[in-house]
Amino acid sequence: MIIKLSKDELFVNTIYRFTGVFALPMCFALSSQAGTLDDLERNGTQAQSKNTSSSSQSTSKKASTDSHSSAISEAIAEIVFKTTIKLAEYSVDILSVGGSHSMQRYRQSEPVYSTNDDNEASAASDSASNSFFRQVGDPILPALKLSTQFFDSTDDIYAQLNRVELGYGSLGVSYSQNILNEQDDELSLENTLLHYRMSFGNNFSWDLAYGRGKMNGNQSHKGDVFAMPIRLRVNHYLHAEFYPIWSSYNGGSISERQFSLNYHYQYVGITLGYKKWSAGPTTIDGFFSGLYVSF
Repeated sequence: MIIKLSKDELFVNTIYRFTGVFALPMCFALSSQAGTLDDLERNGTQAQSKNTSSSSQSTSKKASTDSHSSAISEAIAEIVFKTTIKLAEYSVDILSVGGSHSMQRYRQSEPVYSTNDDNEASAASDSASNSFFRQVGDPILPALKLSTQFFDSTDDIYAQLNRVELGYGSLGVSYSQNILNEQDDELSLENTLLHYRMSFGNNFSWDLAYGRGKMNGNQSHKGDVFAMPIRLRVNHYLHAEFYPIWSSYNGGSISERQFSLNYHYQYVGITLGYKKWSAGPTTIDGFFSGLYVSF
């Protein structure tokens, strides 16, 4: 039996077949090009699976080594316990001293010179180098700092990085927003942190920061965030900054590593740096540049 189609039916059938031939490759191409931000979000919110050895192998190995390892385990446990106590004591001292130095820096805006011996310039210079002070606008320990940078990756991903910092002495707060874009996809990471700011001299600062983070992509996620920003002044105009961040979302995690060199003049600075996000096997990295103002 032969079915004859009208001209209109033949035209519709031809268009249907034509679009079907090209629709599948086009959909495949779009799915293969986009998705790095989706992978970062997915891997950052899911616990990573870990491979475990078979129970039979584990049992046999344990049976053969139990008699030899008990004494060693007890000795190691004792060493670890004593070492932990010592490290805890040193850590408390370091935290206390570092925070105290930050408070001392805010009490003086200029170096204090010794007046015990006016005839010896070297003694006065040594006294000044050991005194704590902070000039207005110092980016190592800012009272207020506003920064914005623009990030570009080789994977056709670009981002805008914004941060606001407020602080006095050893305490501070910060809010950061990273908006990443990939074609028509967008992922934002926001962190609000409380900082404990430590100073070791006038040219080195180290913060311990903890707070909450929010990630908005295909879905909205909230989690805990820990950061340890470190700043080192190389000379009067140049300082380096290392800003690692660890975020935890729903059992998954995202780590950020940011390193920058900053040229500072009075209250304004220029930043050039490298940044990397990692979540499981997914990474996004590239270079960024921008401006900041510090008071």
